Amino acid sequence: MSDPSLASAHSLFDLARDCGDRLAAVHRTQIRREPWPDFEGFERERYPLELRREAAEQWAGRARAEHGSIHQFSQIAHALATARAPLVLLGALARLITDEVRHAELCFAMAVACEPELSPGPASWPALTTPWKPPPPDADDAALLAWASRAILIACCIGETISRPMLDAIATVATDPVAEGCARQILRDEHLHATFGWEALAHLVPRLGAAERELLQETLRTSLAGFEQSTACGVSVAELAGTELEISRDPTTPNLGLLTPTQYAAIFYSTLETEVFPKLVELGLDPVDAWARRGEAIPEG
Repeated sequence: MSDPSLASAHSLFDLARDCGDRLAAVHRTQIRREPWPDFEGFERERYPLELRREAAEQWAGRARAEHGSIHQFSQIAHALATARAPLVLLGALARLITDEVRHAELCFAMAVACEPELSPGPASWPALTTPWKPPPPDADDAALLAWASRAILIACCIGETISRPMLDAIATVATDPVAEGCARQILRDEHLHATFGWEALAHLVPRLGAAERELLQETLRTSLAGFEQSTACGVSVAELAGTELEISRDPTTPNLGLLTPTQYAAIFYSTLETEVFPKLVELGLDPVDAWARRGEAIPEG
């Protein structure tokens, strides 16, 4: 006679396994987009170990950054939903969150393809943080919208606008089809992400009071300093003065989607000047003043 408790345990195990399979199927249907890179076909042995390890480090770092974007956009979505923002904002933002899940999966899969011994995914990554304080728990609708305007300025208007030319460059220099395919999959989404930021901020800024506009300008100053520190790789704009940097593919030198510090910095400064600053001016912000004062101390509180 069979043990009923054992049968029950098997039943629960099968249910959990089936649920996992179904969730995985939902995930694949929602996240994966053709053409999906052929990670199993990645010819690892073609590349030196040192190059693969460097590529694994950069792609894993990109995966963690995309995971951070999931966290950031989810927080923004919660604030906007709580403040009863227009559904078109929430709908577009939901798409962005889905895209960031895709991007994290792509980047981590590329990292593992380069270095199969990498530790597991998100469970092993550092705890998530945001470049802003969470909204006060007792914030009213107006305060939540003002908070969201600052978060969108950082994450979308600046971050996503810079991300697009970065990914374009990564796809350009990659000599491996899998690495290029990863970058181009992500690149397909980045224009939408930046557009969401600029359109959402154009909706929110006219609804801000004078004090909140001043705070948005201050957020611009501190965020520009933070982006320069994290994105320009220690290369100052003065070091690039008078130099022309062409980003192109060199078929004689293997590249798994890696950029040099100088290339990162050049893309960062150029994108600020040609794309980010003009759009900020259209919104009534002063990026020139914010940039000039970016070295000032960040006030406490």
